[in-house]
Amino acid sequence: MNYFAEDFIDEIKEKSDIVQIVSEYVDLHRAGTNFKARCPFHGEKTPSFIVSPSKQMYKCFGCGEGGDVIKFVMKMENVEFKEALEILAKKAGIEIVREIDPEMNEKINQRKRYEHINVEAARYFFKLLWTGKNQAQEYLSKRGLDSKTIRIFGLGYSGDAWDNLAKHLLGMGYSEEDLLKAGLVTEKKSKDGIRDRFVNRVMFPIFDHTGNVIGFGGRVLDNSLPKYLNSPETVTFSKSKNLYAINFAKKSIASREIPLIIVEGYMDVIALHQYGIKNAVAPLGTALTADQAGLVKRFTDKVIIAFDSDEAGVAATLRGIDILSSKGIDVKVLDLAGSKDPDDFIRKNGADSFHKAIETAMPFVQFKIDEIKRANDIETDEGKINFCKEVSKILKDLDSPVEVEHYLKKVSSETGISVSALGKQVYGKYFSTKQFNVVAVEKAKTSDRLDTIKDGLDIAEKKLLCIAAQKESLKAEIIAKLEVEDFQSGLNRDIFEKIKNKIALDDIEAEAMSLGGEVSTDENELESLIRRVKKNSLKKQSERLKEIQQHLQLQLGSGYCEEKEKELLKIGMQILGIENELRKY
Repeated sequence: MNYFAEDFIDEIKEKSDIVQIVSEYVDLHRAGTNFKARCPFHGEKTPSFIVSPSKQMYKCFGCGEGGDVIKFVMKMENVEFKEALEILAKKAGIEIVREIDPEMNEKINQRKRYEHINVEAARYFFKLLWTGKNQAQEYLSKRGLDSKTIRIFGLGYSGDAWDNLAKHLLGMGYSEEDLLKAGLVTEKKSKDGIRDRFVNRVMFPIFDHTGNVIGFGGRVLDNSLPKYLNSPETVTFSKSKNLYAINFAKKSIASREIPLIIVEGYMDVIALHQYGIKNAVAPLGTALTADQAGLVKRFTDKVIIAFDSDEAGVAATLRGIDILSSKGIDVKVLDLAGSKDPDDFIRKNGADSFHKAIETAMPFVQFKIDEIKRANDIETDEGKINFCKEVSKILKDLDSPVEVEHYLKKVSSETGISVSALGKQVYGKYFSTKQFNVVAVEKAKTSDRLDTIKDGLDIAEKKLLCIAAQKESLKAEIIAKLEVEDFQSGLNRDIFEKIKNKIALDDIEAEAMSLGGEVSTDENELESLIRRVKKNSLKKQSERLKEIQQHLQLQLGSGYCEEKEKELLKIGMQILGIENELRKY
């Protein structure tokens, strides 16, 4: 949430010269009216990072990163918007001004208070761990953790008394209400006081991505249940919105090229970290959530899931794949090769073997196909048919025809079912093997023939055209959200323009539009169709601009040209705008 006054943000931008700020991090050289350098966000030998003083913007034509001075500081310092503003304000000597209503101010103060309480609790647990010999020390030693790792993660011990932490914090001036709201104590059953929530447990402080202590996880040292206990939902802590160790991992994935590894438990994360694998995180005792996937998306577009290899772990992996891929994240799955979890694997096989496993991680589509195969005996007719039907459902959702062709051929080879039959199961009666030659569906008036070669995107476009033509109530929404240029088929563009302008369709156009199938009035399906067409259109626009960009860069390789530099910067800003728009989808 932005709680800075707009005037304050504008003042920051006005008084923070982007050339001066960027030059503190990279070696800039003048190139005409702009400045040039090697990009700080990815490795490169030839400078492709441009800073424009007139526009107060930066753009890398190698990796695509770009934005204003605030975004640059956010990227370089790996901080959020408000922290970047504070850094820039300090550099410019500007007093920080926040625009907050009284209610918001109270919430911010409350959060800070509970964060302070959590810090004091973490210090208490940590100190108790190193006070004499205790069960927690023995447990961590048996798990192979060294003192350096324990200190980095701030691990601790809650002690076996029922009110030690409560007494400690009350003695520091905090109230019982404070401790209850921070989730560190609970009411006694007798209602005559409070008791510690965590008793005789190894304590794992949980940090948010900026490094604030927001809650705790505790593992029992006896046979008590539950085995793991997390803080309850509080002002600072929500287990569905945070990831364990994201504060450490985000530094390792700052380039967005290194994948984030998602494991199941705290000890998996810590063991990997100790072996030098610092890009690992874990959900907080729950299945992966959409909010957690959104948090991942802020830092990387690549994820490797490394959940436990048992039945529950496989089920969690399948759920996680769907949630992450729905956010546009490239997902792969780690093969643990006979080990029960990442902690077990790395201790048995070492860091080198783990790195090799990462390099050969399985694409999520293949993982899903393998799981379907395990559930169906493809040596039997019934199993083979069910296997092919279930795989087809997965392939229907893939945008890439290259991927679809790859898996169709692979499944055909394994089952003996023809590519044609499998393709029809995926795309319906309009499938043709010529489809793999990327033949487009276009208008062919001269031959009075309609080529019915189809793909998933073309069908999506035609479904929208059917809805727009037959459902006046939904037509306005489609026209408002899509442009003629968003349709990839020339024939579909012609049809959409005619529907939009209320012009009658000719016979070929009417026949083509009818291929969209039955008209649906389901709002979710309509929105899904619009999003798919719009997302594909934006990707195509970005690809075309990048081709022009590469061509201009090749021309610039032979010498400096100010006009071409300006054109490059203009195209870069357009690509940046499209990429920002794509994030909505």
